[in-house]
Amino acid sequence: MKKRALTILSIDDDEGYQKLCARFFNIAAGHTVEAAFNGKDGLEMAARLRPDFILLDMVMPGLSGDLVLEALYENAATRDIPVCIVSGGDLSSYKRILYANKNLRGIENKPLRFGPLLEKIEAWCGQVPGEKSLSGIFYLATG
Repeated sequence: MKKRALTILSIDDDEGYQKLCARFFNIAAGHTVEAAFNGKDGLEMAARLRPDFILLDMVMPGLSGDLVLEALYENAATRDIPVCIVSGGDLSSYKRILYANKNLRGIENKPLRFGPLLEKIEAWCGQVPGEKSLSGIFYLATG
């Protein structure tokens, strides 16, 4: 069974991370990554694009990730889009959000291990795991 290409929306103000993310998910799995560099644009793009998955940074200027997550869940058009928090800061305080927010699937610390994250995203989106595991192959450091 062939996996379908996913559309992933990455909401993060780090341009270097955005480039790595787009390159990895496109080259490794053929997925499309759309980038929003702030929370306001991310909310607009989520409603317009209806992506299969959202990667969300918590620490951004302007609209922070926790407010974006809340707004995504309050909007009927984006409520069911699965989200994974990705951030370079201490994420232990955000773990409580996992239980309160139905669209939040996980919390990942930067630097990300993109291979294992890809497998999680595909599983969260109902994709059949690929024949070849990408775990441990790619470790891309981002700040």
